[in-house]
Amino acid sequence: MEKVRALSVGYNGRPVGRLALTPDGFSAFEYNSDWLAAGFSISPFSLPLKDGVFVQKRREPFDGGFDIFADSLPDGWGCLLLDRILLKNHLDPYGIDILQCLAITLNLLFCLYIVHYQL
Repeated sequence: MEKVRALSVGYNGRPVGRLALTPDGFSAFEYNSDWLAAGFSISPFSLPLKDGVFVQKRREPFDGGFDIFADSLPDGWGCLLLDRILLKNHLDPYGIDILQCLAITLNLLFCLYIVHYQL
């Protein structure tokens, strides 16, 4: 599986910013300039609406991620299901980082939404 280097974050079709990882595995986020001009803080305590790159400084409680994005990650049961999907596809579930997990989870949810929406 190709490593995810960054994720584009959007809201209602508008670009909000980009999420990436530092070399030591901490999340880094930067708001899009258009969002800065006419948007809102997506997480007031950890990502205030201002220019610059925000880097998470703590490993806990979200494995180096920001709360707003960690909330989209699977819980215990979801992790078990994700591990099974990865193993079925000959991928190491312990070899993915938080950014890859977020990308996989959101892609799976999007696919499920499309299937449900088309029914």
